[in-house]
Amino acid sequence: MNWLFTRFSCATVLMVSLLFTDATQAHPHNWIDVFAEWQFTPDGQISGVKQRWLFDDYYSVLLVNDAADTGKNLQPILEKIMGNIAQHHYFLWIRQKDEVVAMGSAEQARIGVRDHRIEIEFRLPIINPLDPGKGDVVYQVAEPTYYFEMLHAEDSRAIVLKDAPPGCRYHLEPPKPDAALIAYAASLGIDESGGDNLGIQFSETVTIRCD
Repeated sequence: MNWLFTRFSCATVLMVSLLFTDATQAHPHNWIDVFAEWQFTPDGQISGVKQRWLFDDYYSVLLVNDAADTGKNLQPILEKIMGNIAQHHYFLWIRQKDEVVAMGSAEQARIGVRDHRIEIEFRLPIINPLDPGKGDVVYQVAEPTYYFEMLHAEDSRAIVLKDAPPGCRYHLEPPKPDAALIAYAASLGIDESGGDNLGIQFSETVTIRCD
């Protein structure tokens, strides 16, 4: 299932498919550049993360045209996206000492257009702030079915440790799916699903460590 699904008009889908034929042939079908700002408190704990997602041109055209066809602005689209991803940890999994970290509901959500691409931003509070001095904080960002590929943007600001104490740093480990898994994902059509555990196998793993 496409967890970011928004119902588009047949005309819009046809028009975009003609422009971006290759994008509809195999998983992933769409791409999201991820930015993550990890927010530290004055005493050095991680209190939340502000995420910014920049959608690919193909999906952005669908969203913008759908808003135009229905005579609405982008706000209802944002509300639908946020409602859908809330059911799946907002596509973010955080662990410390192999324990899953609980997050609160998204705050300060907004949507806009940047260089012809749809951008959404939201903050996720961590219910019990994390002390990274007590163990590495590890996170992954992934759309469960791998309909969307989510990778950190190739930008020096893609991961920010805001107000982190000296000695804090991060390490990004790229995904390492084997050839069989890549071939399986490539075999899936636009209406097929590889299950809710496929996306995480194509996700980056980021470790935040504070000495």
